[in-house]
Amino acid sequence: MPNILEDLYYGNIAPCQRAVRPGSKVRKLMQKQSDLETKLSESLTEEQRATFEQYLSVSADLLDANCLDSFITGFRLGAQFTHETFVGTEAPFADLTMDET
Repeated sequence: MPNILEDLYYGNIAPCQRAVRPGSKVRKLMQKQSDLETKLSESLTEEQRATFEQYLSVSADLLDANCLDSFITGFRLGAQFTHETFVGTEAPFADLTMDET
């Protein structure tokens, strides 16, 4: 059985490096975005293109920060669910597996 902690330690787990499936909705949207970016870039002057490239860079940085935050938030929420499942005992009724008299 694989050890997830070893995989994490050795860098074998990298959620941000997932591939997009060919023909998927995301792949089609990415292609459309790329086509529109190329079309727009070709219609700009050099100065406008430089500004647009800066905009794209900042947008990518912002998206990366948002994705990281979503990953951390999701991971923490999952850990809280796990903690509550295995450690929490609060419930309106007595647990069938515990002797609460």
